[in-house]
Amino acid sequence: MKTIHNPYEILMQQMSELKKIVIDIRDRPKEDYTTKYYTRKEAAKICRRSVQTIDNYIDRGLLNAENFGDRGILIHHYQIFNKDNSLRELKCKKNA
Repeated sequence: MKTIHNPYEILMQQMSELKKIVIDIRDRPKEDYTTKYYTRKEAAKICRRSVQTIDNYIDRGLLNAENFGDRGILIHHYQIFNKDNSLRELKCKKNA
């Protein structure tokens, strides 16, 4: 008597493993950005601008920077990113 073999059994096992991985990623605790700060150099790298441009944004009031004494000038995470962690639009609007 022949034994019936399910050809999709291996695929079903792999799909269940993938499902477990996706659930683990989904349930992972989210990073807390309320205490996240960046240096001017890090902010420039994130925004793909120069440090001088970041300094100009700070001078014009587009970015609020905080002075932390020995640590220097730091920029809060939500000055660079929106609430949904997309990069903020920091371009200056020129008067016509």
